[in-house]
Amino acid sequence: MIWPEGLKGSELFRYLKANKSAIIDMKKSVIKHADAVLLSVTEEPPRSISKSAYLFSNDEPNGVLKRTIIANTYNWLDSHDDVHQNNLFAKSIKDKANKMQPHLHDHIFQMDAKVGIPISWSEKAIPWTDLGVNIAGQTMSLFLESQIMKELNKQVYKDYLAGRVDQHSVGMQYVKLDMAINDADYSDEYKIWQSTFDKLGNPEKAIEQGYYFSVSEAKLIEGSAVLLGSNELTPTLGQKFEPGKPTHKEQPPKALNISELVKSYYKLT
Repeated sequence: MIWPEGLKGSELFRYLKANKSAIIDMKKSVIKHADAVLLSVTEEPPRSISKSAYLFSNDEPNGVLKRTIIANTYNWLDSHDDVHQNNLFAKSIKDKANKMQPHLHDHIFQMDAKVGIPISWSEKAIPWTDLGVNIAGQTMSLFLESQIMKELNKQVYKDYLAGRVDQHSVGMQYVKLDMAINDADYSDEYKIWQSTFDKLGNPEKAIEQGYYFSVSEAKLIEGSAVLLGSNELTPTLGQKFEPGKPTHKEQPPKALNISELVKSYYKLT
């Protein structure tokens, strides 16, 4: 999101509170895709996640790979200022039970952008350490088991075969979200902060920023293989995974007042 230039701390919180409805309406009005995010690799060497724990097989003669993909990880503050809550896509997955959301590349929503045929979509608990985060406990992630086919896209097939696809992203639309602010003067927003903060895998980013949007329900549209996602904890499981930390520096924000926010919202809708 873009806020007026120079706003931070209490001034930023006042702006967010005053424009809360317009900001949330605008976020609901658009389809969320991946952002460009720069990653810095940690000093720990890449580690191999056990293939036996997840669907992972190669049938090269027939040009078919089966992979377990993390399409999204919850309880992680991403570059859209969002924290996805557990069971985020539960209703969406259930509603699409007989017609699963597609596995694409780069959020290109058309027939020739398919790279795999989904076997299943599910939300499951996973240790943070399996995602490259060195903290105890578990979070929940969105799992995609997919049959990746050479005939659909030869290059992406080769990349999965070689273990080069370690970032994924979902196309989604918000249904239920709220604003969290780390300031007791904003009682409603502070309650959201208190009820969600302790589950975060990257709490230091939230503390530095002071706010985020807690997303409790969203529509799942598709899952894509991407170069870099807005949520970097989206590997292909069963292969070497080199975790990273977001280090992107945003360009200086362009001033945007509430009337411009509302105009942008109505243009999008």
